Amino acid sequence: MKEKVINIAANDDVYTADIKKRLIKVLTENGYDYYEGFKEDAQLNITVGGDGAFLRSVRESNFSQIPFIGVNTGTLGFYPEITPENLENFIINYRAGNYKINPVNLIECEIVSANLSNKIYAVNDIILKRIDMKTLHLNVFIASNHLEKISGDGLIISSPLGSSAYNKSAGGSLVYPSLKTLQITPLSPILSNAYRCLECSIIVPPEFEIAIYPERREDYCLAILADGEIYEYDDMEHVLFRTSKKVINRLSTGTFNYWNVIKEKFL
Repeated sequence: MKEKVINIAANDDVYTADIKKRLIKVLTENGYDYYEGFKEDAQLNITVGGDGAFLRSVRESNFSQIPFIGVNTGTLGFYPEITPENLENFIINYRAGNYKINPVNLIECEIVSANLSNKIYAVNDIILKRIDMKTLHLNVFIASNHLEKISGDGLIISSPLGSSAYNKSAGGSLVYPSLKTLQITPLSPILSNAYRCLECSIIVPPEFEIAIYPERREDYCLAILADGEIYEYDDMEHVLFRTSKKVINRLSTGTFNYWNVIKEKFL
């Protein structure tokens, strides 16, 4: 029956393959059909791997509204909630309805050129750089107010969930996942008499739009990386970032403790 189908997306390493076999066995023993990949009539998406496997599955499903949950076989991650040891308990709780669905707002990025605009979305972060990795000059506006010009390697726009990824490595702040914010973090900003900007990250509420205007001092190609997926633009005029009304749904059994993961991962 279609309402009993569960999608499985797994990494291809040996350990993950073994855990996927266990997962399939547990699902079939509990009356579920499974599909390796994505079916639109499934009731749940289970990823097996780390944060990368989770984000890849979300993107490949085109940000499906079918809930997602992950089994962690990678390094300590923020998205996979289930440990391999708890597969059986998870299925028991899932069958009994002992879970919550937590909507996660996406980052919306609108790229505007002279003749058209298009939108891309991300769960974790969107990074703006030059393809040739040279210095990029970016004018930053928040809610139509010019704030600063960042000169450096580029910038990161991150969600609360993405704040613990590249954003943190670049000196950004950790933001609790239930908050609705966007964070602007400069990448290796140049600080001199000629170039000045805020060294710190900026946290922006969801009702504010962020506009970034590249200063084109020469012909160059810009790269936008959305959760690692790269897009190239040689005619970008500006780019707009918003907290999107579009969401994905994370299924949670209540076993994930954000502060414990922060401590175990970083301290």
